[in-house]
Amino acid sequence: MSDRPRIGISACLLGEPVRYDAGHKRDAWIVDVLGPTVEWVPVCPEVEAGFGTPRETMRLVRTDGGGIALMTTGDARDVTERMRRYTDRRVEALAHANLDGFVLKADSPSCGVDGVQVETAFSTVSATSRFDTHPDARGLFAEALMTRLPHLPVADERRLANPEGRRQFVDVVFAHHRAGKMRLMPIAEALRSVSVVRVSGRDRASEIDRAATEEPLEVRLHGRPFAVIMRTPGADRELAAGFLLAERVVAGADDLGTIAQCTDPAADHRENIVNVTLANRSADAIDRLLAGRRQVTGNSSCGLCGRLTIESLASETEPIRSAWTIAASTVAMLPERLRARQAVFDETGGLHAAGLFTRSGELVDVAEDVGRHNAVDKIVGRMLLSEALPLSNHLLCVSGRTSFEIVQKAVFAGIPLLAAVSAPSSLAIELAEECGVTLVGFVRGDSFNIYAHPQRIEA
Repeated sequence: MSDRPRIGISACLLGEPVRYDAGHKRDAWIVDVLGPTVEWVPVCPEVEAGFGTPRETMRLVRTDGGGIALMTTGDARDVTERMRRYTDRRVEALAHANLDGFVLKADSPSCGVDGVQVETAFSTVSATSRFDTHPDARGLFAEALMTRLPHLPVADERRLANPEGRRQFVDVVFAHHRAGKMRLMPIAEALRSVSVVRVSGRDRASEIDRAATEEPLEVRLHGRPFAVIMRTPGADRELAAGFLLAERVVAGADDLGTIAQCTDPAADHRENIVNVTLANRSADAIDRLLAGRRQVTGNSSCGLCGRLTIESLASETEPIRSAWTIAASTVAMLPERLRARQAVFDETGGLHAAGLFTRSGELVDVAEDVGRHNAVDKIVGRMLLSEALPLSNHLLCVSGRTSFEIVQKAVFAGIPLLAAVSAPSSLAIELAEECGVTLVGFVRGDSFNIYAHPQRIEA
């Protein structure tokens, strides 16, 4: 991965002569200020789709059925399908291009993020005022990109004309880039070679096998010990962030200052220590936080074993009220899709996994660890660092059983549906019922049990 964030961009904003009139819309701040710090991936949907330059101008038209069509302004040719075929291919390629953000041309029928003019049979109206009820008024390429990559930071040049908009976009792009680099943990870190004696009947053979790594991670707050977590190395910053969210030390990304590997030369095993600095906290506030919590050790099987009660959780969090529904067939296929991405499990047979999915069943992210709760923390922490919480349009699937702690982490992340391949505990069921989480267990083949809030799953 590059040391600089990779940002997709409408090519005309870089000064490329790709506009309908062979002109461009070069943006000085984008090119001269942001440009030296990033790696650009230029895209021009109209040119790449084969419309050429110069070309006839195009417009968006709302069809009789309420859909959106892309039409030429002169001879009124419908070029929607041509653009969609290109868009499907291009966006899928961009999904594997390790992008950290995208800058789009405003008011474009292909790239406009919002406020695009949409014509009807009788008049031309601005889609801005009804954008909430007609989100498909975005440009065709922008709509496909933002649907396929819902967590990708996206802005148009109009937003970047505002200093605050620039700052926010740059911050989230670089956070996305850092999270992506953490995601590329070598599998070797999670594995250890071990000697085994294989027994089959009367036969014995000495061989070398692979075992999942388990090591302690010490989490420090402002240089002072706070917790020790037994985990599989890798994504330690994400794990610490997710853990602190679940422990209610932080409520969101704004509460996190830095999460850094220990650099204390006197410390043993510095690779297993991370130091967290909290934002906007005084020294007295840190003292009170540490004094009010005993230092805890979480083992890989049960996490922190219910340090918060159902009553305290219900009092400090709003119940999840997402009203969307999904098909039972989508739930049934989650474990199979998760299992297909468990690279370390294939080597060891000894690691749990957690997978974050969209409502359509697309796997967004996966994490493996000796503890299933750690795997969840790694995913939630990654989303926290990317400022993507709450995950109200996502599902979580975990291997093994579902404990109180797993439901607790889903609640704090705002995840409405939690599925597992094994059984939930009684306390997990109670917490899910109280906090509005649809809880599913024993997802095997085409069957599963729903233990709480079944209304989100359709037959």
